Amino acid sequence: MRILPRIEDRGSRIAIFHFLLLALIAVSVIGCGSKGALRTPEGAMPETIKDLNGRAGNQGINLTWTRPTRYVDGKELNDLAGFVIFRKELSKTCPECPVPYRQRAAVNVEDQLKFRKGKQFGFVDQELQPQTIYRYRVFSKLMDDSLSDPSNEVQVVWKP
Repeated sequence: MRILPRIEDRGSRIAIFHFLLLALIAVSVIGCGSKGALRTPEGAMPETIKDLNGRAGNQGINLTWTRPTRYVDGKELNDLAGFVIFRKELSKTCPECPVPYRQRAAVNVEDQLKFRKGKQFGFVDQELQPQTIYRYRVFSKLMDDSLSDPSNEVQVVWKP
């Protein structure tokens, strides 16, 4: 007893093969789940902060910078979590000796869901030693804890 009909001619077999091949291709193209062009991890990093400013003030060293608004690939930045500030102290006896940057502080961004977002951010460093040269860099931090490239470097001498 035969349930399926037997395909006798070669033309029918080829037609069925082509139909199945096209169906497989269609399923693989339609079902990929992609909602747009793929992005490289480097393209999904925030633009680098280029306007970090530092100056000595009454309360400490005032750092200011502009909020990045785009990723490196030009798309609008929508998952900015904050900024990480790094500092290094230059030796008074050897200002050219290599000294590593160390994390000094983090500044959180609290306005992700607001219509009007802050354009300027800042931090006042109050943990300072007199007559010391400090260098700073700021990194943007995304919600997934990834960091941007470092900002421009600023140098400030603390003379209270």
